[in-house]
Amino acid sequence: METAMPMLMHSTYFNLGVNNTPDITSAYMAEALEYLSISPGLVSFWIGTRAVDMDRPENDLAFDIAMHQIFRDETSFNLYNSNDTSHQQFVTDVDRWVPSTTRRVMDTYLTHLTFGGNTSAIQDVARDRNFPQSLFHSIYFSLTDKSAGSIAAFTQLCIKYLSAHPGIQQCSTGGLTDIKRDVSVRNFDVGMDLIFESRKAYDEYLLSPGHAAFLSATRPMIKQTYIFDSYLKYQSKTYSLTK
Repeated sequence: METAMPMLMHSTYFNLGVNNTPDITSAYMAEALEYLSISPGLVSFWIGTRAVDMDRPENDLAFDIAMHQIFRDETSFNLYNSNDTSHQQFVTDVDRWVPSTTRRVMDTYLTHLTFGGNTSAIQDVARDRNFPQSLFHSIYFSLTDKSAGSIAAFTQLCIKYLSAHPGIQQCSTGGLTDIKRDVSVRNFDVGMDLIFESRKAYDEYLLSPGHAAFLSATRPMIKQTYIFDSYLKYQSKTYSLTK
């Protein structure tokens, strides 16, 4: 299944600083689940902790919690960001608990959203289910050629070589948005998010012929990559891709 609906992937990477204790981290994620997983136009929500066993040189290690949300469009995101009362309640509470928190935000306009062989399982899951093994792999590419044609061609290569590997539950990709806020990170041209059913599935993907072919085809196109890996803790989704 694939869709090219004009949705927005909003990814936030929180650094809790000295307050990164297990209790605070769990409370932070529970608060996000309560207040940020439901909003008009919010299509899906995930949150989890940094995969501390993923410490390769290319991995970003400067975050504690990763939260990902898909909004139906930018208007829905603006509502959530500006005057959604639940969002404001979350900000008020966590600023009181963890005033030292910093955050970086990566926003992409989704041009592709594909589901793997575990589609039914990922859509039917309860909102409070734990995911001790599911890995959310986010990779952001800065390209040498930043033209629209180059970005479109690169995106097609991502889908061609990376989206259908066994163990991938969901793949989404798209280009950098026009959103410019003080927390926005804009050092990339294409963002890609892959949800793996396990770390094992991810390790096998790294060694797969498709991944090798992708690297061979795109190496001259890539200036820099930025990788964020997290293990999912909570997930809440309300897909309605036909409306």
